[in-house]
Amino acid sequence: MHDWRTAVRARLAAERLHPQDEAELVEEIAQHLEENFAELSANVGDTNAREQLLAQLHDSTFEEAVSRRRARATPPRSRTWTPTSVLRDMRHGLRSLRRSPGTFAAGTVALGLGIGLTTMMYSIIYGTLIIGLPFRDPSRIAYISHTEIKRHIIDAGVALGDFERYAAGQTSFETFGGLTRGTATVTGGNLPDRVGASRVTASVFDVLGVRPMLGRTFVPADNESGAPLTALLSFPLWRDMYSGDSAAIGKTLTVNGTPYTIVGVMPETFEFPERVRIWLPLDLRGGAVPVGDGPTLNVIGRLRNGVSYERANSDLENLSRQLAAQRPPSSPELRAAVQPYIEATMPRKVGRILYAMLAAVMLVLLVACANVTNLLLDRTLGRSREIGIRTALGASRLAVVRQSLVESSILAACAAVLGTLLAQVGIVAFNSAFPAAERRLWMDFSINPSVLLFVLAMAAVATIVSGLLPAIQSARLDVAAILKDESHSTSSLRVGRMSRTIVAVEIALSSTLLLVAGFITKTIVNLRTVDPGFLTSGVYTARITASSPDTAARRIFFESVEQRLTSTPGMDGAYFGNDLPGSGWSGSRVEIEGLRYEREENIPFTITLAVTPGFFSTFGVRVLRGRAITPADRGTTAPVAVVSDAFVRRFFTPTTDPIGRRLRLGGPSAGHEWMTIVGVVPTLYSASIDNPWRDAVITSFWQQDRGTTASVAVRGSSSAASVAAIRRAVAAIDPNVPVYSAAPMGEALMRSMGPVQLLGTVFVTFGVVALVLAAIGLYAVMAFTVHRRVREMGIRMALGARAADIMRMVAGQGARQTVIGMTVGFVLGGAFARLIRSMLFGVGPNDPAVFVLVASALGVSAFAACVIPAIRATRVDPVVALKSE
Repeated sequence: MHDWRTAVRARLAAERLHPQDEAELVEEIAQHLEENFAELSANVGDTNAREQLLAQLHDSTFEEAVSRRRARATPPRSRTWTPTSVLRDMRHGLRSLRRSPGTFAAGTVALGLGIGLTTMMYSIIYGTLIIGLPFRDPSRIAYISHTEIKRHIIDAGVALGDFERYAAGQTSFETFGGLTRGTATVTGGNLPDRVGASRVTASVFDVLGVRPMLGRTFVPADNESGAPLTALLSFPLWRDMYSGDSAAIGKTLTVNGTPYTIVGVMPETFEFPERVRIWLPLDLRGGAVPVGDGPTLNVIGRLRNGVSYERANSDLENLSRQLAAQRPPSSPELRAAVQPYIEATMPRKVGRILYAMLAAVMLVLLVACANVTNLLLDRTLGRSREIGIRTALGASRLAVVRQSLVESSILAACAAVLGTLLAQVGIVAFNSAFPAAERRLWMDFSINPSVLLFVLAMAAVATIVSGLLPAIQSARLDVAAILKDESHSTSSLRVGRMSRTIVAVEIALSSTLLLVAGFITKTIVNLRTVDPGFLTSGVYTARITASSPDTAARRIFFESVEQRLTSTPGMDGAYFGNDLPGSGWSGSRVEIEGLRYEREENIPFTITLAVTPGFFSTFGVRVLRGRAITPADRGTTAPVAVVSDAFVRRFFTPTTDPIGRRLRLGGPSAGHEWMTIVGVVPTLYSASIDNPWRDAVITSFWQQDRGTTASVAVRGSSSAASVAAIRRAVAAIDPNVPVYSAAPMGEALMRSMGPVQLLGTVFVTFGVVALVLAAIGLYAVMAFTVHRRVREMGIRMALGARAADIMRMVAGQGARQTVIGMTVGFVLGGAFARLIRSMLFGVGPNDPAVFVLVASALGVSAFAACVIPAIRATRVDPVVALKSE
């Protein structure tokens, strides 16, 4: 009998019918040919009958039959993507994965780690840069500042005189408000307290769209000169001072020694702009302040509906050009700039670092996806016969691809649930590690609806990235070869190459992350072990603010507290200054006498600190040349300064003696006196990662404008060097002065390092997870290779190969992948380290120690991942191996 079905199928191959339509048509035509052959062969013979019937497969009648079948056929798309077919594939996928619990568990855990870390990082970015202020329509709340291109100033405040003219002339904002930030001494409870304070215009609360919990906010009359003094309390201050009594409205509260009437209490979570506990009216001085005069304000506004930031920028820039004509000719050229509030107030470096970390954790997700891809490729090869049979029975390639993607989506869905749980754990840990004092008003790190949408997006990405290649590979399997050859050698070779390539990519990505993690880890170690050049052990610090507005009274107060502390038994040193060394340096232009500068903006910057003579004994700072600042260096004597060794190297030649030379802080326009250099000290740590050993000028606290606030530090016995001793000394002089921000000097110094340590810990976590995933992936590929090459290894051993030869062959393959991946990863990691150079301290992006350490960690992991399968390969029994196929 002639095989009519084979002949018809060969003829229909070029017609590209749906497999089901093709099968039905083959059956129909083959049956017709068999019936006609029986009739014709009786008359013309078997050979002639066969030739006549085969000729019919190429005439117009056959073409018409194919056309009729194509017209009657249901569109392939509806057959492939009906809800019924997708649900069927999901049931089949669940049953199939249930039969492979190892693949299911490993894939879920790998993707869960990747999705969890990525989600945690996105939650941090969302809570820091995206979420917006917790007020009505936060995207319309703008921050207005001044820029000065020539001096590279991009965020200068707005003088009160300019603010009033902007508010009167602008057309882009519904409301326009200004405020200042600072602290205030509040008296009314058991102890005086120093709290965050802000002086605001009444319109600030209209910009924010916030109403008080009790009483009222300010009205324009409160901002008029001579108006009754009023105050708004935060919820925590009202609760602590008045025990939550609503009768507090109308009571009098003493602020900086002046009585204010409480007119309202703000909602519980309101603390705008940051950690503010009391709001006071800003004196607008009757609107008669000249352009450029008055206190410097932070300005905010609410954009009108439909007004873009570009239009608002143009509007205020035109006004700033008009105001420029009213300024003195020597005034800086200021231009107004309008930005979204968070974008303007969040340092750009923070955004760059966070997005760099998101990119890094995306690499972890890619490593996880690569692991799952390898698992599914191995699984695809193991199921190649099943896939071949399905295809032979009529399943289209698209249906095969869909089945594979459905299975990877099931893995991704389970991983998304696990990842969400892991992200929640990570966010809780991050919240506990991230100090509340460092958070901005709007920051909220949590799993919210936007973050859950991100989880779904990552699950979809994981489905495609991890499942697409195995899906395409399954659709490309040669059905005929699979059904004839159970060894699948060709498919195994092709899949093996893909797996090895993927593992090399995994190792490259892991190397990149580990290298960056290594640089940041060394940064953290360097920060913790750095010698700042001054003592921190046994030193206790705090801040105090004098209550008197009189300069002479403040001087007497500070001197009296210093004397009382110095005379305390067990005290080895007592210090007063405008801030603490290390974490509290301020900056100023410094002009060296005898040097000429073309323009004032060309005068260089240095860091400064005003100190009392106790600075040297309290912090153990020695003098290299000249003398220290002494008690005789007071307001009635010639101003003096002590400079750092770095300052001498920067501004003087090696043969020039700096002692006796004069310098001036602030430049000519500041109007400060010339100071004589009387001593040189070692360069002290400045708590700046970019440049931790900066040149510095140390001046006499008693010869500077001290303001109202001073930092205090004491060193001595445990009873003397304590916050209690500082409070006793202050209370003995003025019981209404609060002592706040108390902390050991070591803790105060570490505060500036906190963000770097926190982000560094996150980076190290990313790197370790990536290393584990890459090692597991490499082990899986080695095990897969050994399993697929059992017969080959059996033949090699039967022909005389030694166990060492087999181990060398298997381990050598893994070593090649590792070396290639590490080489690429080190190139990428070095480039990435340059992008985060600003986070590095005491280590450069080319530090060989970090490269060696990371290479060792990867090498050990890769060695273990390669050796274990290699040892198993040497235990193959040649007889069993040859029978296994």
